[in-house]
Formats: sequence, C-alpha cells, structure tokens
Amino acid sequence: MAMRGDDLIAVRQDAKSKRVEFLKGEVKSRVSLTAKVISDARKALRKDNNRPSPHALSFIADRLYDQGEIAIADAIDEAQLKDGIKLSQVQHLLFTFSENNPLELLKANLAAYNGNVAQRTVGLFVDKHQKFIKAIYDKVIANGKHD
Repeated sequence: MAMRGDDLIAVRQDAKSKRVEFLKGEVKSRVSLTAKVISDARKALRKDNNRPSPHALSFIADRLYDQGEIAIADAIDEAQLKDGIKLSQVQHLLFTFSENNPLELLKANLAAYNGNVAQRTVGLFVDKHQKFIKAIYDKVIANGKHD
C-alpha cells in the first residue's frame, strides 16, 4: 500500500531510553539525475514539517500491531499523539539511483540545506540504468514462476 508521499520510513527505539527515532526517506531513480530532481526530493522531505506523515506512521503502527510488535507500535502512536515528534528524533535520507554520478549534485544540495534535521544521502549509479532495472524485474518474474 502506498504511503502517500513518504517513499521510505524507518523506525527504531533505543532499548534503554525507549526514545523513538525516525528516518524519512525520498527515493529518486532516473537515467540522468538532475539538480531539479534532487530539489524535488528535498521538497518532499520537508513535507509534514520535516516529519513522516501521520497517515504513514499510523499505517506502519497498525501493521506492527498485526505482527504482534506491540511495544514499537505503541511507541510510534505515543510519539505522535502524546509527545509530538521532535525534529531531533528525525533524520532525512535522500537516495538516488541513476546512470550518471550524483556526487556533485548531492553535495551541492546538502550544502544548500539550511534546516534542523540530520541529513543522509546515498547515490547509487550504474551503467545502463534501464537495462539493469529490466534485468532485475526479469529475474524476479522468472524466480516467481518457479514457486
């Protein structure tokens, strides 16, 4: 199920302090990555006041309840409803996948960032981006036919 704008959300809870932390990620895949694409990703990360969307967090908490992960599901709900999620509990991840080297684009975008949320970037690039993606899908489909 789509999380309506949040490409990636990770949640962890410190075993001792019980503090919950969130990683909100945006993923962009292009043959040729551009500064505009990265800028659009940055805008998406800033949505919902830089925090994961309440809708997505509620969805995740519900799935965790379904799996019997009550403690972390309760911690997510409490972070939203009781305490409010502080920016110190959030990190952003900008993940790119392209045929061109994104290093300079990502460095420039990070240098221009003026917010209060810790930032992480990953730039993965491969030769023949589209051919690589097709090979992965073909392999997944072929493997699925063997079950």
